[in-house]
Amino acid sequence: MNNTRIIVIAGTLLLGHITAQAQELRRIFYGTSTSVAHLPVWVGKDTGLFAKNGLNIEPVQIRGGAVSTMAIMSGQTVLSGVGAGSVIAARVEGGDIVLLACPTDLEPVYLIARPEIKSPSDLKGKAAGITRLNSSIHFYLRSAARMVGVDSDKEMTLLQLGGSPEIVTALESGRIAAAALTIRDVLPFMQRNWPVLVDLTKTDLVYPSSCVTSSRAFVKAEPKTVNAFLNVYVSAIQLIKKDPKLAERTLIKWLKEKESANLTKSMEAFVRLFKPVPYVPDKGIENVLKDLANQRPVPKEFVGHPELFRDHGPLERALPKS
Repeated sequence: MNNTRIIVIAGTLLLGHITAQAQELRRIFYGTSTSVAHLPVWVGKDTGLFAKNGLNIEPVQIRGGAVSTMAIMSGQTVLSGVGAGSVIAARVEGGDIVLLACPTDLEPVYLIARPEIKSPSDLKGKAAGITRLNSSIHFYLRSAARMVGVDSDKEMTLLQLGGSPEIVTALESGRIAAAALTIRDVLPFMQRNWPVLVDLTKTDLVYPSSCVTSSRAFVKAEPKTVNAFLNVYVSAIQLIKKDPKLAERTLIKWLKEKESANLTKSMEAFVRLFKPVPYVPDKGIENVLKDLANQRPVPKEFVGHPELFRDHGPLERALPKS
């Protein structure tokens, strides 16, 4: 009887200790898409790196950078992975939002067209698919189309389809004639010899996508939380480059896909592009501002001042001291 009582008491104390530990973790919902660019967050979660740093990061699927941006500004999320296009457009309008870190300077993106498209001029008058207006995919489409002499905003019909899977389906069915897709989605089409009109990785385009984004209010209110997150983020990138097999297992889990050659190729393409120190590229901010200025007036005070859109202070404080 006494032994039973001791075991029950010990179990209760252990359960209380575990519960206390769980309560100590700062719970944060982090917005992601299906892009491989979010791999550092998924690896940080699965390896326990976030938990070791006092964070319970819960990745959630959010469709479109504009939705993620609104979620941050409304306080529904405090950190999220967002493309610079949505962030910069919101900041110009007065929104409290800031870029903290960007895993790549450009995603492996291709402008793919249906087989009946024989030349870029054939795209004029046709439909193209994007996730949302001013999303990363929209920026990629606009930039790639411009490179082949097509103004996608004026000479094509843009369909806001919500996510990459929907864009792929629309392209397959013929509902749209072209789309800008990352390597993971475009490989099946390339293997069937569908025309690739532009390979953005072979251009000098710089565009910060899937960036760690927050509000300046949150960065000021919880600097330790932001520091811990970015510290893990950098460590996860290093781990991905060091152990690609671990990274691939994580990718399979979060994308809910089976192991395949295409998935491996997609991951390898991103791993090559991941930056050891994920600074926000000022050139990318400049590119987005120029693109935005072609659509609407941009106040002069924003031009030439990338610091109005990004804050490198938290990342620099999170980097290992050497």
